[in-house]
Amino acid sequence: RVAFDTTHHPYDMPAAAVCKLHNIALLLFLLLLFGGVALQQQIKNSLLPADQSNYNDVTTSVTSTQPNNKSSAEDEKAGECLLPLQNLSQGAFVQCRKSSPSQECLTASEFWERQCYLNMTESVRFYHLGKGGGGTIVFSLVENGIVVRRDHPRPSTHGIEELLSGHVTTLLINIRDPLDRFVSAFNWRSLLFCQRDGEHRKKYPSEVDDKDRGRYQPHLRPQEFCYEKSSFQKEATIIQRLYNDDINKLAESLCEESSSFEHAVEHTKFISHAKLSMEGWLRPLLLDTNTTSIKPQGLTKFMAITFEQQSGHNSSLLEHTHEAVQQLYFDHGVDEETLDILMSRKTLRLPRVSEMMTHSSNSTAKRKVLGAVGKCCLARFLEDDYRLIQSMLGDANASNVLDPFEYVHPIIREACEWGSPTRRQLCRADLQSMLHRRAEFLDRSLGTCRDAVTLVDES
Repeated sequence: RVAFDTTHHPYDMPAAAVCKLHNIALLLFLLLLFGGVALQQQIKNSLLPADQSNYNDVTTSVTSTQPNNKSSAEDEKAGECLLPLQNLSQGAFVQCRKSSPSQECLTASEFWERQCYLNMTESVRFYHLGKGGGGTIVFSLVENGIVVRRDHPRPSTHGIEELLSGHVTTLLINIRDPLDRFVSAFNWRSLLFCQRDGEHRKKYPSEVDDKDRGRYQPHLRPQEFCYEKSSFQKEATIIQRLYNDDINKLAESLCEESSSFEHAVEHTKFISHAKLSMEGWLRPLLLDTNTTSIKPQGLTKFMAITFEQQSGHNSSLLEHTHEAVQQLYFDHGVDEETLDILMSRKTLRLPRVSEMMTHSSNSTAKRKVLGAVGKCCLARFLEDDYRLIQSMLGDANASNVLDPFEYVHPIIREACEWGSPTRRQLCRADLQSMLHRRAEFLDRSLGTCRDAVTLVDES
């Protein structure tokens, strides 16, 4: 399977300058939101990717909205000091752009007027898997006054050490159907590269003024700008020349019976966001040597935020994210009444996340149809990701197709065990849906992928 590699590949080096600009753009946006020299290092440490590889989140402007009309009783409550903000549990503290008020604690209105947030970078780590809705989660957390430590586009070595040392108590991860995420990553990168013929977009960086390169990056405006091949030489060559921008060609090459299988596996290691599987992200929690060495006082909560289109139910990523925000506040000592008061007085917001964070790969007009054989080959290539999903569901929800991993940290089985009963049920249903949709391809008793597809078609 795809190797777990937290180092830069030599072919990534020509893109260093471009990637640095990506992250500068995000930093500028966050500094506009929070401002203040004192916050720069916190923002940089918490929301910048662990390395300088491709960062594809969308930046936005900040707009002000007026608070909802409140009754006089509610206004009186909102004007009281919110004592829980002064008595947060270990691993979180309030930080503000503007100086703290003279009195001992903040009111709800002051929290937003002074542009405060709860800094949870010491206790909460977010594993942001690319092309899985992670950008929506990042901006939703920031919008609601929470900053956590984020690893993207791969887990940092330092972050893995923190998981094992006991410093991190909560691990947050976004989960999308592995096959869908892989296809989305391929199509997204295909879209970003300039075409050899008939390209109408401006070439980045040669046709963009130096002063505009921060805001006119292709991953922010893919319909107007594209990356020149020289920016990502190896990756562009693989996607455009070897596979002709066709995910189906790569997927069928990943069939184990294909003569191109070994070469195709190597090629996946150069495709941003596709080169590291979910199993690769969470490998420290799957190896027997590591699961026994994680300190008891350390990792206590594993929060999966699922992104799945269930048949008959449109699972809302925003619904899951909203409950994650609530859970993080509760876990750090903020009670429900205080949180309700705090959110009722919020006056500085980003545009609605649902409108702002349209999944970026949906914009591609070059998407090729992935055939049944390609789906089967790709699902089997990502089999360990589906085994991991089965491990999250536990033995009670075991399928007849895949066995869960033999060694997993017990926290893995609690991926959905947080939030309201309804959300927990929906999370499990999302994971089960991912397995159910790929079950016919993952059943190796049906033979090769071509055999399996033929049998399914005949039935």
